[in-house]
Parts: sequence; structure tokens; C-alpha cells
Amino acid sequence: MTWRLFSLLCILGAERYAETEITCDDDTDSGAVSDASLLQMNLKLNSLPPACRIWQHTYILNAPCEHFGLGQAAGFLVSGASRSGSRFLSRLFQGLGMNVSDHSDSARGADGAVSWVHGLHRSSCTVPSWQSPRFFSKAFLLLRDPLKQIPSRARSIRSTEDFDWLEFARCAADFGPTTATADTADTADMADDRLRLALKHYVLQNSFVEKYAEKSFWLEDLDAHHPATLDIILGLCEEFASTACNEVKLRTLISGALPIDSEPLGVGWPQLAFIDRPFAAMAQILTRRHGKDVAVDDQLPEMAWGFDCDFHNDLWSCALPPEAGSLLDRSFSLQDMIRSKDTALCAKKLPPLNGSMVLSVSVARTGSETLSRMLESTGLNLHDHQCNAHTLLEHGAGHVIVSLRHPVSRIVSGMQWHTHVYNMTLAIGAFLNSSSSKLSIAGATGAHNEQSERSDRGQFSHGAYDLQHKVFSFDDFNHSYVDALRNTSDPNHRIALDVQYRPYSNSVFMPVVDFYIKGLTNEERGRVSFVCTCTLKEDMDRVSNELNLNLDTEILTHESVSSSDDPEVQLQWLSQRNIDWIREIYAADEAFYLQHCSHCESIANQAA
Repeated sequence: MTWRLFSLLCILGAERYAETEITCDDDTDSGAVSDASLLQMNLKLNSLPPACRIWQHTYILNAPCEHFGLGQAAGFLVSGASRSGSRFLSRLFQGLGMNVSDHSDSARGADGAVSWVHGLHRSSCTVPSWQSPRFFSKAFLLLRDPLKQIPSRARSIRSTEDFDWLEFARCAADFGPTTATADTADTADMADDRLRLALKHYVLQNSFVEKYAEKSFWLEDLDAHHPATLDIILGLCEEFASTACNEVKLRTLISGALPIDSEPLGVGWPQLAFIDRPFAAMAQILTRRHGKDVAVDDQLPEMAWGFDCDFHNDLWSCALPPEAGSLLDRSFSLQDMIRSKDTALCAKKLPPLNGSMVLSVSVARTGSETLSRMLESTGLNLHDHQCNAHTLLEHGAGHVIVSLRHPVSRIVSGMQWHTHVYNMTLAIGAFLNSSSSKLSIAGATGAHNEQSERSDRGQFSHGAYDLQHKVFSFDDFNHSYVDALRNTSDPNHRIALDVQYRPYSNSVFMPVVDFYIKGLTNEERGRVSFVCTCTLKEDMDRVSNELNLNLDTEILTHESVSSSDDPEVQLQWLSQRNIDWIREIYAADEAFYLQHCSHCESIANQAA
């Protein structure tokens, strides 16, 4: 609370704080407040619960926090970040016969307002719009696709506004140091700074409004006539409008009136992450938190860690937790990788399962695709490297099978496969670019894509692949990549972790003990069978008989020309130091593998 607010109470009256003796200076027209009254008011406000601090920065009624405004609270507020469609939405309400304003109007609407400038209140900030001491009774959060809203807001500091939006936004929120101003931000060399400011605005404004909003909805869903979003608009109309609400009229008003798809994206998540990685991660978290997906290729590892916001020096401030901020600087860890990979994606993608289904846990480079094809006759060909046994059983599978292989062999096999795919891609690219080629490009690329999808589905997201290929050539990929993972002083350590921690990236590094069989209950353990890659057919014949299945165990989808189980082959792909590091990191996996598949070691030695 500041002198300005206390002065307003003195000028307009302070009935709500009648039990607090506010002494105003009657000798002036300024409504000055005495020191004693200021102290009393601060003591009163400080006695309220910490959550009330949020409400003290809003224009929304909250009786438990004694946040009333003046007069009877009425109407609604829809708020969010600037350039989220507030003007369109206010005109939409007006088309329904409601008295609703936006921040550019001369006065507050009797039924409500759609205004970003009224979303975050700080008494020392001059609101560049209408002001009303009468509070709203409820609030909603309006969101827009960040890859649309952020570049739209970043086009300039002033843009079409008749005031400096950044100056106002920075009055109540912590944007950190910046050199951008209304006079300099339109120069070409300030483009990144403009995007950074717009990105921060997106996170800061939306994260605050979501603290007190009853519901959130997306501008894109309104344009798409999403039923839940239309219900919110019609609900507000029915509650606050003096005229009858009409869904047909609402749909008519929306159709074709919002040209949101006419604006080019102009920016992607990789660019935002390069400009300000922490805030890009927070924007992704916000996006998902309100029901929209971020493409797997674009997801930053920090997403899984959440973020925190609070007032610091009376400014709304947001930041990643310290463990997320240092994620790419510390040593590689299985726990960090599992958490960062967003393994909950599996449960979101699973189709309905039933107790008759026998499914395989897709442990990469253990014959997982062979297993999934063998088990297709039981009802489902599932091949997802981010699904573990507990998730499959919890969601209804009757039984699951886990294939086991030595962790060093798995990783070498993965490197062999990625090199094979990379070389195949180069060969197909050269073939398609050949002027003498008369074959169908679509047919050739389709065949390649089918093979890649069939043999490596879910192992390596394209976003991570592109990021990795920019730094690690496949000529020395096996050594340089693992070197960078292992060594925190390696100049490419951060990039290697960024690649490795992304969803579906290099799944050969996902551990068996700490992930694929983690969390199994005692009951679930009785519905898990283990098979060994080296004797896959024989073991699957056994499981087929035990579970009364009639499986085709002759299926074999991939066999390497050089066995990754051969110690000499492993040394062609990994240095001894890196092999020792892998065995140390995956010691639990090696022990579990030897417990169930010790016979594979003698087979590998005989083959060598």
C-alpha cells in the first residue's frame, strides 16, 4: 500500500476500514494521510494471509482478504497479456448486447471489461486508461498462442497503442535490466530485445492473472467455436447481460471476424529459447498448464521442473527453481534425465487398454520393436520408449514383457543405428537431387520415412536430432557426444545435456531399473516377464507358452552386421574411459541384466 492509495481512501472515503482510524490532513486537498494512520493500515494489511497479497494487486472483490474497492462490486474482468485479442473480445460482448469495455475505451463498462492493463494493479502506477474504484466480482484469463502473441507484441514498443505499454508493464512486473525503450526498440539490432520483452510480458502477466482468475480460455478456441470456451462466454452473458443471450448469434459474430491465422508466426521456440531460455521454458509451462500442447520437438527439458512467481520489491517476478536453472551445467544424472524427459507423455498418448492385452516395454535397442510386433496379435502394437511397466499395467494392460541387454551394448547399438539412419538420409538426399533420377520422389521418401518410423519410432525427436547434428558430426559422434555428456568441463556439455534430456531423444540412455521397472507394486511384479535380447526367440517361446499365447516368434526386424555385444566392436565406438563411465552410471542395470541374462555374456564371448 502506498501514499497514493491512502490519499484516495481519504478523498473517496474509507468505510471498509472504519475500524482503523485513518487521519486525513484537512488543511489541503491532497488527501494526505498521517504517519500514524499509515502505520495502522500497514499493520492491518500485514495481518492478512500471505495469499491476500495477490488480491491487493487486483481490481477483483475478495471479502476474506478485505479487498472491496468502493461501492458494490459488479461485472467481470477478462485479462491476460497484451495483444491476446482483448479488443476483439470486448466487441464480441458488445455484439451480444452487453456494456463491456476494453482499455482503450473512455470508461468502464457496466457489465464488465476486457483489459490487459487492469490485470495487474500497483497503486504507484498510473493506469493509461479509465479508472474506477468499483471492483469486479470475478475474473477470467484470456490466452493466445505464444508463438502468435509474442511476435505480435514485439513488433514495436508502442505499436498501435497510444501509450508506452512496456513502461506501464514494467511498473508492476520485474522485467530485469533492458536497453529497449520506445525510442530505440524499433531498430533492427533490437529485434531480439523486443522479443525478450514480449516473452517476459507473456509469462509475467499471464502467470499473475491465473492466480486469481476463475477459469482460462484461449483466443484460438474461441475462433474454433470450442464448446467449453463458448460456454464461458455464454455464461458471462447470461449472468451479467440485461438482454437475452443467443448462441447462434455468438457463433455468427465469431465466424470470420478474427483474422488470427493471417499473421505469420515469425518466431519459433528455438529462437525464443536462444533469446531467453528460462522465460521460454516458463512460457511453455504456462501453455501446457492451460491445456495446450507444446510440440515434442520443441519442449525444453526445464519444462518438467515448473517455475515460481512472487512479489519482490513490490514487483511481480517469476523464475525457474534453482535446480532447473543449473540443469545443463551439472553432471549428467539419470534422475535429471528421467524427470526432464516428461515421461508422463506416455500416459497421455495411450489408447484404451484391457486386461487381455500383453504389451512390451520398449527398452530401446533390446529388440523392442521385434517384441511389439510379436505381441500385436494380443490387441496392440505399442512401441513407445517413454512408457514403463508400471504405467502400462496401471492403465489396464494384463501383462507386460521387458527385454534386457547390457547397457553398453544398448548404447553402442543406438549409435550404430543413428549412424546408419544418417548415412541413409545422405544417400537418399543425393539420389533425390540427382538430375538423372526418374523415380518418384514421393515414393522414395515415403519408403525411407516408413523404414525410419518402423525401426526407430520414438527414439530420437527431430528437434533434438537437428540440435545434436549442428554440434556433433556422425564421424566422431560416438566419442564426442559421450565425452560431452560425461565431462562437465567439455565446451559442448550443455548442448549434450540439452539433447539428451529432451523427450524421446536418444532413448538408449533410459535406464531399466530406475525407469522401465521403477514403481512396480508387488502385485504388478507378478505380471511382468523378463526376456533377454541374446535369446529373444527362445525366451519369447517360453513366455508364449506360460501365458497361453500363440505368438509368431520367428519375427526379426533388425540385425546389425557387427554385434554391439562384442567387446572389440564396442571399443570401435566408445573409448574405454567412456565404457567405464557408462558401467558406473548404469551399475544397477548391469547387475539386473546379469541376474536375468548372465548366459548372454558367454554367448557374446564365443561370438568374439
